[in-house]
Amino acid sequence: MDSFLAFLRVLFSLLFVLALAWWCTRYGLPLLQGTQTRRKSNVTVLERIPLGMRGALCLVKVGERFLLIGLTPAKIERLAEIPASELHLLDGEPPLPPDFAAILAKSKAKTSSLSRQIMSRARRVKERKDQEHDHPQEKDHHS
Repeated sequence: MDSFLAFLRVLFSLLFVLALAWWCTRYGLPLLQGTQTRRKSNVTVLERIPLGMRGALCLVKVGERFLLIGLTPAKIERLAEIPASELHLLDGEPPLPPDFAAILAKSKAKTSSLSRQIMSRARRVKERKDQEHDHPQEKDHHS
């Protein structure tokens, strides 16, 4: 009876850990990455371009103004205010980062295509070798 209770404890602990891991990847991770449905905000980072290992340029919308901001580990500096007429903005909200599932699907498609090409080439090489083994006199005769 004690071993059955120990088994149930382990089973429920495992189920709890799995449920917690699922919740963290489903809800916790998007919150940390900022990809959760965006709330209305007066400040929005429209673009971020890394400049080396530790610096970046950010285009930020504050209300109706657009600011170019320089970021370094030591400071954040407003570099310029850019008129909206000079920007090529996408309508609506800033684009979300690429979806991991979409990237993975593209990668799988490329990998399977490459795999098919390699297998096709391997078959052709094998067929050529088989033909050479079937007709060794023709090769020697032409030489």
